[in-house]
Amino acid sequence: MKSTTTAEAPKKTFLDIPNAAGLAGFSVRHFRRIIEDERIRVLEIGRKFFILSADFDRWQVNNQRSKAN
Repeated sequence: MKSTTTAEAPKKTFLDIPNAAGLAGFSVRHFRRIIEDERIRVLEIGRKFFILSADFDRWQVNNQRSKAN
């Protein structure tokens, strides 16, 4: 029998707006403004909005670069 222990939790594919805002360190209201201003792609599934984790990661990398300059 194989033991499947992993050091890190699996990465979510989709992030809802409140969770993405928390990860980024912003309030939900402010993060919605960031989404509009910086044009972070948002997907609507049913009546809820989600951000792909790859898009969120890309935004974080770009955001860190702009702070460094």
